[in-house]
This record gives sequence, C-alpha cells and structure tokens, in this order.
Amino acid sequence: MKKFCLIFLLSITFLYFIGCSGDSSNMKKKGNKGKIKKAEKTMDNSKSGKKGKKEDTDTIPVSIKSPTRGDINSFLLFSSNIDSEKTVDIYPMTYGIVEKINFDEGDQVNRGTILAVLDDRDAVINEKRAKITYLQQKLEFDRQKEIFEKELISKEEYENLKFNLEKSKLDWEQSKLLLSYTRITSPISGLVARRYIKIGNKINTNQLAFYVIYTKEKIAVINVPEQEKDQIFLNQKAIISAGNKVLNGYIKRISPAIDPESGTFKITIEVKDKKNIMVVGQFVNVKIIKKIHKNVILVTKDVLMLEGDRVFVFIIDKDNLAFKKEVKTGFDDGSNVEIAEGLTTDDKLVSAGKNSLKNKSKVKIIEPIL
Repeated sequence: MKKFCLIFLLSITFLYFIGCSGDSSNMKKKGNKGKIKKAEKTMDNSKSGKKGKKEDTDTIPVSIKSPTRGDINSFLLFSSNIDSEKTVDIYPMTYGIVEKINFDEGDQVNRGTILAVLDDRDAVINEKRAKITYLQQKLEFDRQKEIFEKELISKEEYENLKFNLEKSKLDWEQSKLLLSYTRITSPISGLVARRYIKIGNKINTNQLAFYVIYTKEKIAVINVPEQEKDQIFLNQKAIISAGNKVLNGYIKRISPAIDPESGTFKITIEVKDKKNIMVVGQFVNVKIIKKIHKNVILVTKDVLMLEGDRVFVFIIDKDNLAFKKEVKTGFDDGSNVEIAEGLTTDDKLVSAGKNSLKNKSKVKIIEPIL
C-alpha cells in the first residue's frame, strides 16, 4: 500500500513539471512573435521617413511672377542737365562801392527789380550839374529866339545856340543814365541763383554781380548721333527723369548742322515742370520715344534666361513642375520686356531660383522676402 502511494505521488510530480515546461515554451514563442512584429513596424516607419526626406530634398523652392499687359516703348537714352531757356549774368554798368543789397539767392524777382545799389553821390552831383546847364541853355535859347525873330541876330548865331541847347540836353540825359547805373537791376523775371557781391565791395563793370534764371521755361540739351537723324522730329515725346522724379517733355528745336568732330547734332528738349520739381543744373536722363507698343504682354527681366541669342523662361504647371520654354521678345525699356510670342498672362514664371532648375524639376512655391 505504501509502495502504491509513493508511485502515485511521483507520477503527479512528473506530470506537473511537464505542464510548466510547455507553458514556458509557449510564452517565449509569443514574446518572440511580438518582438518580430515590432521590429517589422520600426523598419516600415524607417523606410517611410527616408522616402519623405528624399521627396523634400528633390523639391526646389522658387518664387514666381505672372506676365502683365501694358504699354512699352523703344527709345534713345541720353544724359543731360536741366537748363533754363532764359538765364542772365548781371554785371554792373558802372563802378562804385556796394551800399545796399535788396535780394539774395532764392528770391523771386521781376524784370527791372533793383537788386543792389551802389554809392551814387558823384552821379547825383553830375546829374544836377548837367540839369542846371541845360536849363540855363534853354533860357538863353528862348531869349535869343525872340531876338532872332526880330532879325536882330544872325541865323548863324541862332543855330549855334540851338546846337548848344541840344548838346546840354544830351549831357543831362547821359548823366541821368549814369545815375541809373548805380542801381543794379534784373533784365528778366526769375529767381536769383547766385549773388557774387557783398556790401562794401568796390566793384567795376567786368565783375559779375548776380546770376538770375527763369524757372518757368526749362530745357535739356542733348547731342544725338547723326545716324538717328531720321528718327527725330519736332514735338516728339521725351521723358526726363532724375531718381524717382519723372517729367514729360518734347523736342522744341533741332539743329540743322552736324558737328564734324563728334558726328552729332544738337536737340533742345522743352521740359514741362509747372510744379518746379527739378532745378537748373540738375543731372537727368533723357529718353526720346521712338515707337510705342500698346496693350502687349510684359515681363520683368528677372524671369528671363539668355542662352546666346535665345531667351528662355521656366513655366510652373498645376503639378508644380517647371518646364523650360523659349520665348520671343520685343521692346525693352530697362525694367520690363515685351514678350512677342510664347506666353500668356495666366502663366506662372520662375523669378527666383531658376538657376537651380532643370526641365521638369519639382518645385515648391514660396513667397518672396520683402
């Protein structure tokens, strides 16, 4: 009986160990399967990340612009300076010491305005002396005239008296003129551009006193090559610019002679400047308009690529792919270029980043930094 019980206990113990061993093996298998699935998932995520990075690397950032419609012209470009149709250097008409200055630089003056006064004491005395002499001669002539009418003096004596009267009158007129010369006046209306004298200066007739300009009639003089003569005509439109200041004008005069040394002829441009935007002496650019093309397709120069004599652009399609396309250009005004063939206003053109592109490159459109 004891032997039977011992065998029964050993059997139960053996079966228990077999059961524990099986459970442990199953748990290991399940754990391994979980690790494998996790590793596979990690690898999938890694592949997906690499693919996304590759796509980002292949995309090229660019800025775009669209063509517009407008007018553009062909022109001749020259440099010049603003001048006035009327300018005058004012010199004293007599010598003397400057006693008074009535107007200074920047002042508006009218024709005949007294700009400065010289010491006039000698001139006043001479004028009075000449006046007295004339009045004396006139009284004597009037008295002798009555005598001559009574035939009490000869005709020769009468004629001498008449000539002396005329001479004294001219002497008086001359003395009055010399007195007026002590007033330095402006012969034109305009602005005082320069004052060269000071109070107390002793000046003479060869010393410059003032420089006056008439600002309402401004001009710009240019010299045009003779081969362009057939393109130039009176009243032809011109554009005068200095920085961001732009004025209109027209051709006022054309010289009929060509300078044999420079091979150019002179043109005078009338500048329309009612608001006095530009000043005399200012450096300007002058465009002589030759032809105007209206309502044409225009692009800025930063979208164009030159390859020899050919011109190309990059056009972006709806899938953000860049396609290289040749275009034909027309007038060029320095900022905009006319597109004669190859584009519409709906096209999207690459303006920045085009040097990194190839045909059918994938792009990412970004806003330009202002």
